[in-house]
Amino acid sequence: MYRYVWIAGVLLAAVGCTHSDENPDWDPRADLPAWSYDAPVYYRPTEDLAPVEPGSLGFEVAPNIDVYFVNQAQFFVVHPSGYQVTGEPRMGVWYSLDHERWQRAGYFGVEQSHFLMQAEQDGRYWVRFAGPGQPISEVPPGQPHRIYVVDRQRPQITLDLTPPPYTVDEEGNRIPHTYHVGDEVSLHWRVDERYLEPDSIRLSSCFAEFPHNLVWGEWPRPLEAEGTIEGVVLPAAAGRHGGMRFRMEARDRAGNIGLAMTELMHVEGDDAPSEQPSVRPAGQFEIVYQQPARQETGWPHKGAFVRGGRPRVLTWMPKLAARHADKRIDLEFSANDGRSWHVVAEGITPSEGEQEPSWKVAWTVPEVTSKNCRLRVVARPRGDEGDALMLALSARFTVDTVAPDTMLGPEPVEPGE
Repeated sequence: MYRYVWIAGVLLAAVGCTHSDENPDWDPRADLPAWSYDAPVYYRPTEDLAPVEPGSLGFEVAPNIDVYFVNQAQFFVVHPSGYQVTGEPRMGVWYSLDHERWQRAGYFGVEQSHFLMQAEQDGRYWVRFAGPGQPISEVPPGQPHRIYVVDRQRPQITLDLTPPPYTVDEEGNRIPHTYHVGDEVSLHWRVDERYLEPDSIRLSSCFAEFPHNLVWGEWPRPLEAEGTIEGVVLPAAAGRHGGMRFRMEARDRAGNIGLAMTELMHVEGDDAPSEQPSVRPAGQFEIVYQQPARQETGWPHKGAFVRGGRPRVLTWMPKLAARHADKRIDLEFSANDGRSWHVVAEGITPSEGEQEPSWKVAWTVPEVTSKNCRLRVVARPRGDEGDALMLALSARFTVDTVAPDTMLGPEPVEPGE
């Protein structure tokens, strides 16, 4: 009997010593950082980032250190050897924001080629790799293997127009300014961006009414971060299409785009007919406008009929011709609505001894027959190096050339008849 009691006591003691799991719901793969275990699936970008040229960064970088710009809080860091080799120690990724203290971002998993890094804030991230084949840093606090610049702020642009589209009275009411065709305005801008992309500042303009507000004409040359364009003459088209506005864009190294736009300019038209010449560049679009010519100056109006082979005199030139005195001014003719051009008067210059520029351009109408003829005034850099700028373009007119054997009139009489 005592034997059975002793066995029962031993069994009770054994039951009382059993340990229970204090955290039965713990999941290491879910609770530990992602780099603690190799993930079953890795992600990689469709295209790797391209390093930026060292000479245009805005800050100094030691040789052989690539610099990358990103505009998102998460970005991919490519493995220094291409991918994590199976069986090798994991490659670690370390970073520093103050260029003194280093923090561990994580490790590459097996066969992982890109490590997805989370940025804490905008700034320059010094990145170092620790693992197989990576030497230790010999200079404290250590040099980065790469630099990733996280920039999520778009460039700030200030675009001012003089005279401004609106003025504010003493009571704070905005009073719109009324422009007129032929008025001159000035543009001043400033772009604030530490990592501005070179040659990325663009200026363009459009008219107000649909569908003209869908077409933006762009200044063909890059602009500086701060500058002024003076003497922009409002064209007759601005009065016909409800006004116009200007827009400026700028892009930084990370791909952020800043945008600034002027208020709508209310432009009133004048009594000039709509067939007056418009102003566009000879090649690409350029924001240069000019007042229209008068019809009695020899500039052909819309639908005009001109005889081919006849001499003509043009006594009008756009005001911009005087401003481009350092260039070669040519008068060109087209018989196919501007698809091809040839020069009919070259090296045009104003008359000497005049306070105001006086023009007198003699040219001969080409012997063609076409209803799609046009004239244009073009300014070209001397030496033909650079873009040609069109200062004025006529409306379409008709040229008709009569062959000698079809001319009307009495037939010539031979001597003796």
